[in-house]
Order: sequence, then structure tokens, then C-alpha cells
Amino acid sequence: MASKAKTKAAKAGEDNMLKINRKLSVYISIVLTAIMFVAAVVLAFYMPTLLKYLLSLPNSAGEQLDLAPFQKTVVYVAAYAVLALMEAGLGMLFALLLLVQKKKVFTVPAVELIRYISWCLIFMGIIMVALTFCSAIALCVGAAVIFVGLTVRVVKNVIEEAVCLKEENDLTV
Repeated sequence: MASKAKTKAAKAGEDNMLKINRKLSVYISIVLTAIMFVAAVVLAFYMPTLLKYLLSLPNSAGEQLDLAPFQKTVVYVAAYAVLALMEAGLGMLFALLLLVQKKKVFTVPAVELIRYISWCLIFMGIIMVALTFCSAIALCVGAAVIFVGLTVRVVKNVIEEAVCLKEENDLTV
């Protein structure tokens, strides 16, 4: 009997170990999203220097990547396109978190924001995959970002279905 009580207490302790207050969690998410947004804006100003450095790094064979001027232009345009999509996605994530804070999760505006965030992620991944000519790692990163975008899309579908069920229940009551 004492063993069961210890096990139950240990399990309760494990459940609460990383659990924080919901309001605090939303607030932390809002702050981190804002920090990420500002960091991305700052990154836009340092993008040319960062890209020049990254393109000068040797590949896995120890060879320097020799890109034609047109290819370098493609890399710069792609990097800024990914950054713009990231800024748009972060802005929508911020708006979504404000809806969560107002307890308006299962609403049409929330579903629309999640839909747009998923498309931002998918387009970012496609752009990364297109940069495979520069580095094989771009394929891996792009595929991972597309997977996250698809996962967010599935979550959007689940929430959209919940919104439909909620609307049906509101009409029947």
C-alpha cells in the first residue's frame, strides 16, 4: 500500500516538474516570439556579411564553393525571402498567441492564422530545398521545415474541426 502511494506521489511530481502556469506559459511564448522577431529584423541588416562568410566556408570535402555571380544572387534573394516569410510567420504567431491569451483559440481567426503559419513554413522549406545546389544540408533543413509546416497544417485541421463542432454545439444549445 505504501509502495503505491510512493509511486503515485513520484508520478505526480514528474507531471509537475516541467509544468508551469498556463498564463505564464503564454506570456513566455509572447516574449520569446517578440525577441525572435526583433532578432530576425537585426539579422536582415547583417545578412550580406553572414552570407559572405557562410559561402566562404569549405564543404565537407574541404573545397571552397565556387558559385557564379548569378548563383550568389539566387542565394541572397532566397535568404531574404526566407527571412521575410519568417517575419510574417512570427507576426502571425504573435497574433495567434494574443488570441490564446484572450481564450479565443477555437475560432475562425485562429484557424486562419495557423493556416498562414503553415504555408510560411512550407514555402520556407521549399526555398531551402531549392538551395541544395549550394549545400546538401539545405536539403535536410528544407525537408525538416516542410515537415514542421505539414505538422502545423494537421494541427490546423484538428482545430478547424473543433471549431466546426463548437459551432454546431452552440447552435444546438
